[in-house]
Amino acid sequence: MQEILIACGDVDTLKAIIAQLPPQDYKPIATKRGAGIAQKIAGREVTCAIVHAELADGTAEELLLDLQQLSPPPAVLLLTSQAPPKHGPFAIALRYPVPGPVFRNALRKLDGPTEAQHDLDQWRSFYRELKQRTQLLHTQSYYEVMGLAPGAPHRDLVSAFDQVSLRYHPDRYAQYRSEKWGEAIWQETNALYKVMTEAYFMLSDRKLRKRYDAALQEGALRLSSEEASTDSGPTSVVDLGQTAMSKKFLKLAQTDIAVKSWSSAVQNLRFALSMEPGNDAIAAKLAEIEAKL
Repeated sequence: MQEILIACGDVDTLKAIIAQLPPQDYKPIATKRGAGIAQKIAGREVTCAIVHAELADGTAEELLLDLQQLSPPPAVLLLTSQAPPKHGPFAIALRYPVPGPVFRNALRKLDGPTEAQHDLDQWRSFYRELKQRTQLLHTQSYYEVMGLAPGAPHRDLVSAFDQVSLRYHPDRYAQYRSEKWGEAIWQETNALYKVMTEAYFMLSDRKLRKRYDAALQEGALRLSSEEASTDSGPTSVVDLGQTAMSKKFLKLAQTDIAVKSWSSAVQNLRFALSMEPGNDAIAAKLAEIEAKL
C-alpha cells in the first residue's frame, strides 16, 4: 500500500479527501499544517502528495516548494476552492470539490497512465443514476424530489438542497460538454436540477408550502402557475446576492456549506459581504455559519 501525504487545514474537507481515495491503494499521512512536514517525510517512499491551498498555518506555498526539494520530489495534486492556477510547483491543480471520477483520474495521473475506461464506467453509472431520477420526477411530490418527508423542518430542506447542488448542479458538468457523454450528462443534470430548484422554491416559502400541502392532500403533485405566484425571497445561498461579484463568492460558499467546510464558507461569505456591505441577508447567513465554528 502506497503512502500519500494529504495536507488540508479543514478537518471536514480532509475527511472528504481521504474518503475519495481508493482504500486498497493508499495509506494517507494526514496533516492540517505545512510547516516542517516535508522534512518529516524525507526518506520515506512518499511518491504522491495532495495539498489543499488552505492550510491551518497558511503555509501551502512553502510546503509546495519544500516538497520539490525532496529527492525524489513527490508528484503533487493541488486542491483549491478558487480557480486553480495553471503553473506552479505541482503536477495538477483542481478546484475542489470535484466529482469522484475527476478526482481519481487526477490522482492516477500522478502515478502514471490514466485508466480512462474505469472513469468512463463511473460516468456511465452516474448517467444511469440521473436517468432513473429524471424518469421518476413526474410521479414524485416536491418532498420526494428532495428526499424529505412531508412536514420536514426548514433546516432539513436547506441541507438537502445544499447536498443536491453539490452533486447535481449542471455547472459542475459544463466543462465536459465537448464530449458526447458529457453533453448527455449536462442535459440530464439540467433537467433534474430545474425541478429540484422548483421544489426548494416551493417548500422554502411558508405560504407556498401551505398551499402546496393542501394541494398534495387532494392528490395534486404540482401547483398551477397562478397558485404558485408569490413575492418570494431568495431560493438559495447564491440568490442572497445582488451583484455578479457577490454571487461568485456565494456560489463558492454554498458548495462549502454542502460539504460542511465551515471555515471556507465563512471566508467566502465575508468576501461576498464585502461586495455588498449593506446586504442584511448575507450578513445573517454569515452569522449563522460563524456560529458553527
